[in-house]
Amino acid sequence: MMAILGTALAAVSVLGQTPAATQSAAASPAVPKSRIAILSFLALREGLDELRQKYEILQAEFAPRANELDSLQSTIETKEKLLNENKNLTPLQARKLADEVEGFKKEYQRKLEDSQELARKREAEVTAPVLDKISDFLEKYCERHGITHVFDYGQLVEANAALYAAPNTNITEDFINEYNKANPVAAAAPKRP
Repeated sequence: MMAILGTALAAVSVLGQTPAATQSAAASPAVPKSRIAILSFLALREGLDELRQKYEILQAEFAPRANELDSLQSTIETKEKLLNENKNLTPLQARKLADEVEGFKKEYQRKLEDSQELARKREAEVTAPVLDKISDFLEKYCERHGITHVFDYGQLVEANAALYAAPNTNITEDFINEYNKANPVAAAAPKRP
């Protein structure tokens, strides 16, 4: 009985439409088909020669700061070990050493924060032109391959958002190969002694 009622209502609804309404429904554009791809943006940093070269420049630029921070961290660890293991220290010596450790920790934290802030600024300056170029290339790549949506593999994994992805949806390797082919990078000049 319900099936007959449903069929009757559908027939009334179709019969009740004006010819213009049925024509506009028939003439409406089809919903475009989506083609989804996954790209590991983290892999681009190492895989794209141009971007990797920029990060190598940044790494060399910040190596002295990193070495200074490592040395300061080592000093803190040594002094803390001395403070914790040496039971022969007088209360005055222990307090003095503890104050030194706290001073070194504050210096370390200040230098770390300054280095991180400068590194963020320099990274933006150095990589922004390349990232813009990559974004443009990705758009053209997607147009050529009929891709309508690209999701970052790392974010999908981190958010537990992907339940399944067919292996052929991961375009990372192909994208890297095509980008590197279209944007060759000259080898870095050897450093002079």
